[in-house]
Amino acid sequence: MELKDVCIAGIGTSDAFGFDLHKSPLSLQAEAFTAALRDCGLGAGAIDGFITAKGAPRGVDYEEFVLALGLNVRWVTQLWTHGRWATNTVLEAAMVIGAGLADYVAIANTSVTGRGYGRYLGGLGEAGIREGLRDMGGGHGEHDVHGLDTPGAATALVARSYMEKYGASSADLANIAVAIRRNALQNPMAIMRAKPLTPEAYFAEPLLVEPFRRVDYCLASEGATCLILTSLERARDLATAPVCIAAGEGVHASRDDYILFARPGMAVGISREAPAGDDPVRAIYGRAGITPGDVDALYTYDSFTSNVWMTLERFGFCGEGEAWRYIAECGLDLDSRLPVNTNGGLLSEAHLLGYGHLIEMVRQLRGTAGPRQLPKASVLQWATPRGDSVVLTRS
Repeated sequence: MELKDVCIAGIGTSDAFGFDLHKSPLSLQAEAFTAALRDCGLGAGAIDGFITAKGAPRGVDYEEFVLALGLNVRWVTQLWTHGRWATNTVLEAAMVIGAGLADYVAIANTSVTGRGYGRYLGGLGEAGIREGLRDMGGGHGEHDVHGLDTPGAATALVARSYMEKYGASSADLANIAVAIRRNALQNPMAIMRAKPLTPEAYFAEPLLVEPFRRVDYCLASEGATCLILTSLERARDLATAPVCIAAGEGVHASRDDYILFARPGMAVGISREAPAGDDPVRAIYGRAGITPGDVDALYTYDSFTSNVWMTLERFGFCGEGEAWRYIAECGLDLDSRLPVNTNGGLLSEAHLLGYGHLIEMVRQLRGTAGPRQLPKASVLQWATPRGDSVVLTRS
């Protein structure tokens, strides 16, 4: 079985996304899981594989979820509690199905915040985990012993380095935040759906770590998602149109990939300076049988606005140092040449660890995205500054 023979058959989310939903992680994840089953017409007893990357306390550990939902699975995986695994969990589920280790794999993830249900979960472990205290510092570039103790502060240095090297300005960061917020206004599930953002309003936002203002940061929010994967052959008997995985590329890890939100070659942190050139991550297009020009919309991990620059350049949608000009000329909106994060992304829909983007891609390819439906949506790509990517197509 090839990767293209595996598909996403079901999608579901919690009933709402928000800052304080007054529901436990298990309750939220149960909502998303049952919604995904309902979406594709499966019973819970069909699910024999389960993967999560956001465990307790602010998510749900696999064994607790399986017990609570009455499942009996023969494959489980639980990854490091982080938001960087959306690609890898999808590709792992596809490999598990291809190997015959499970027939229907659910990927479910939930997150609650300190201002929400997380206030009841103090002392259970996650709050004490600080990447910046590792010997090599954190993957965003934070290093607590130097006083750089948050992902936002570290990524702000990436953005500043890019701006000084290539001539971009704060107005170019504003172009990203404003466009993605416009997309969110068409999404009834988006937390920021009723809060338009203009360039003037962008510059009225407080600076948190220069050059980042508050709206350059993703939302710290609550919600849950679920994807159900199976073979294309099995999916044809289900209730909804399957969405196929045309190709995938995993998270890249090396000296030059250590700083997660800086494109390799920028000489940020320990990475070396080098021309962008033909990044090996672009091999995904050959495997999918497409070119970047065939992609109808792009989805990326927009935990910070500058991530959009890095993704556009790393995957060859524009040249080295040209992303800010490309966005100024072409935009990121629903009617742009290449729409980006049509759901509003982490910046304006909710922080769903990237899985919200994948669910939006499925809706677009099915033609069920409502007022934000793209007139042409047959090849969509999820890609991040880390180099990981998935191309989804209509079956």
